[in-house]
This record gives sequence, C-alpha cells and structure tokens, in this order.
Amino acid sequence: MPEAVTIPAGSAVLGSFNAAYLGYSGTISGIATMFLLARIGGQKLALKLVKEKHLQSYQEYVKKNETAILFLLFIIPILPDEIICLGAGIGGVSFRRFILIASLSKLLTVSSLSYSVDLAKALSLTGQEVISAVSLTAGGLYTLSILVKWVLKKRKME
Repeated sequence: MPEAVTIPAGSAVLGSFNAAYLGYSGTISGIATMFLLARIGGQKLALKLVKEKHLQSYQEYVKKNETAILFLLFIIPILPDEIICLGAGIGGVSFRRFILIASLSKLLTVSSLSYSVDLAKALSLTGQEVISAVSLTAGGLYTLSILVKWVLKKRKME
C-alpha cells in the first residue's frame, strides 16, 4: 500500500504524531531493506537483463545528479519507493548517502501526509487537495532545480 494512503489513514486513527512516527520508522526500514537487497543481488540480475555499458552509463548519470534526483523521486509520488531503491542499489550510490537522502525526503513527505488530515480540517480541504498541493510544490522545486542547473551550465560554456 502506498504511504499516501496508509499514513493519512493512520493519522485519522492514531493521531498525527503517532502516524508520523510509525510511518517514518516503517518507511525507512523498508527503504533500507530494499536498497540492501538490490545491492546484494540486483547488480548480478541487472547485468543479465541489461548490457554492462548501459548499466555503467546509468551509474555515471546517477552519480552526477544522485542527490537531487533521489530526493525529488522520493518526494514526488511518480515511482514506487521500491523502484527507486532498486535503481540506487544497482546504481552504486553509497548506503550512507542513500539513507541520508531517503531520511530527509521521507521526513518531509511523512510529516506532510500525517499532518494533512489536521491541515485539511483546518483549511476545509480534502486529503487529495492537500496531497496535490504538496506534489505541485515538489514539482515546482524540481523544475526550478533543473532551470538553475541549465543556467549554470550555460554560464560555464561561455
């Protein structure tokens, strides 16, 4: 079940703080487990499915942009966390860096989701409207980061 469903439901039943604490602990535990499973067996499996040169080019791309990409992928609900963990595990991201990025991004999303019930009541918004607002904000930040990188790259070329 996606955290966008379970955490607000837990918040309605257990309260916002308890849902945030339990949701964050469970999410980080699951993310760490998936990353380690991908790190242990994923590389061998990936090499059976993908050419080594393609895997190396993917790893180089992720290495250049890993912090921003991983942070935004965890915040914006585009991909399930399992796929992000698999990509990072076979992509050569260090476990320490990965957990730091996941912890910070999930702290933001879990807190937002757990307190969304209270916020929705205070603002008379539905849960979907609150989740949409958080997603749009994260998407805007992502777009802004791409724009900043593009401008910096242009200046560097001049």
